[in-house]
Amino acid sequence: MKAYFKVAASIALLVACASARDAQEWFNAGVDYKFYENCLLHFDQEVELDNSKLVNEESYLLAGYEFCPYFMLGAGHRITRERRGAHLVTEQRPTLEMRLAAPEFWTLRFDLRSRFEWRDKSHAQAYMRYRERFRVRTSWSVTDFRISPFASEEVFLSDKAGVRDSDLLDATRSQVGVSFRPVPQNEHLSATLFFMVLHGIRNGAQDWAPINIFGFEVAYAF
Repeated sequence: MKAYFKVAASIALLVACASARDAQEWFNAGVDYKFYENCLLHFDQEVELDNSKLVNEESYLLAGYEFCPYFMLGAGHRITRERRGAHLVTEQRPTLEMRLAAPEFWTLRFDLRSRFEWRDKSHAQAYMRYRERFRVRTSWSVTDFRISPFASEEVFLSDKAGVRDSDLLDATRSQVGVSFRPVPQNEHLSATLFFMVLHGIRNGAQDWAPINIFGFEVAYAF
């Protein structure tokens, strides 16, 4: 009964957050394929809408190797197309990704995801960006849909030309959501509903520009 109450409270909070005005909508579909036991291929496609208009789309392909259940290292490439006025600006983004997970503690699971990205945008100087996400998930799930809440925080540090070391932090993402199994009989299909606040940081952390985002993700694992 306590688990049901916790999930109900999490969903209520998520719905309340998602009703925030001026929220963007992000949709992501992904596929994971494991072979030779420890090798992993991942692909996902994401679209971002603002007032029902496309503002960004991203395609990401990753090849990785799981050295153990708690450590994965991979290399990937992301292609983004961001709308700037009437034009789409393309970005090539080679990526080195590392995932670390901790053994279950009480009813909680902790994991870290690190990404080193080389951002090469059209008509702009390329630069390196580092991303670090810390996530907390619950180990319990409710009903056959396996509903389970989570929360995460991600920071972005961009090494742009002329930027002081004290100003490398230029964005954060704060996220709460629930993961679930949309078809209880299908163990390979999973989905996530989330609400996120994206803070763009400018002028040496003097200006924090928040963007509210409501998102839905679906993934299939082979």
